[in-house]
Amino acid sequence: MRERVLVTGIGIITPLRPFAGLDSFWNALCAGQDVITVKDAPFLDLGRKWPMAAIERSAFPDEMRTEEKAGFLAEEALRRAMHDSGLDIKSSLNRNRAGIVVGTVLGNILYKEVTMAENGFVLPDNEKKNRHRDGYNDSLSSLASGLADKYRLSGPVITVSTACASGTDALGIAAGKIRTGQADIMIAGGIDVLSSFALAGFHSLQALTHDRVRPFDRNRDGLALGEGAAFLILESDKHARSRGSRIYAGLSGYASRADANHLTGPHREGRGLSAAIRGAFLDAEMDFSELDYINAHGTGTPYNDLMETRAIKNVFGDMAYRIPVSSTKSMLGHSFGAAGVIEAICCILAIRTGVIPPTINFHERDAECDLDYTVNVAKEKKVGIAMSQSAGFGGQNSAVLFAQA
Repeated sequence: MRERVLVTGIGIITPLRPFAGLDSFWNALCAGQDVITVKDAPFLDLGRKWPMAAIERSAFPDEMRTEEKAGFLAEEALRRAMHDSGLDIKSSLNRNRAGIVVGTVLGNILYKEVTMAENGFVLPDNEKKNRHRDGYNDSLSSLASGLADKYRLSGPVITVSTACASGTDALGIAAGKIRTGQADIMIAGGIDVLSSFALAGFHSLQALTHDRVRPFDRNRDGLALGEGAAFLILESDKHARSRGSRIYAGLSGYASRADANHLTGPHREGRGLSAAIRGAFLDAEMDFSELDYINAHGTGTPYNDLMETRAIKNVFGDMAYRIPVSSTKSMLGHSFGAAGVIEAICCILAIRTGVIPPTINFHERDAECDLDYTVNVAKEKKVGIAMSQSAGFGGQNSAVLFAQA
């Protein structure tokens, strides 16, 4: 019998109430608060301003305003998760049985852009003084290894970079280390920050919205970039209960499948995502009829939202019409590697509170996107099982299931 995996700690920093705490974030999200605003690109002149969701440096604690952004957000979100879990790092943690998996697409890209700026690119003065770490910080793996070093963790330490499925894959891989007996505690998280590189890339793909993110709406025209960091503390059932942990939920199932179809476009019928959802239910040994809520990838692009709708219908058939779906990216933007973990936290909090957050900016129904998208207003509903699903470039698709514990 495999070891059950439980969530015992949550740490999250997003552009929505970034340092105000978990309850404040959740209340604002369920109230439909939109933090996407029109701004200039971080370091590039793209000829116009673009909607994005940023964690402004003015919101940082005073003593942290000159810290490298990705590293600081990751460290602070993890610190909050550790504090929330009640783990005593100094005395009770067997570091040989604890590890970390971090999902990221861009890593310390702001550090790279600072480096480029010092070689001729234009850079705001407030970012120039943040370049104070060595060259190792250019690597994707520096975030996971840096956090492991900070907490002296000598179990599995892994960086995952599977496009926009990175955060969800980090959760599934971390849970697998506990299930197979390689660890008692795994930290699983995601981190990405706004960058000119990402903005220019999505601009070239014509994938950015011109004003608002409208997932599943007939007039949706693209995504908005966001940023953030989020971490979960995962423990084996035995370890969590032996120390009397508060338990948020169980991480019950996970799967990852590829489209093998196109580098940037999703499979039109949702082949890979359908397979990932089925795989997650198989892994959890659950029936499709048990699902109460889906937090969709929901980027607000014409192709993604139609693909997701088709994938959900492929798997659930007529049951798809009774399962509430929502896209929290309508309020938070797309934070790449952090998105899957942020959205997993939304699933966990929906289970804990019995509230499903809304999909905002929804005004006109699309004939082909015809599910219950929890439009504009949160919904009260008992949630026993919730699923977060992610889809990324390269045909990466992942799904993770959480259940009331």
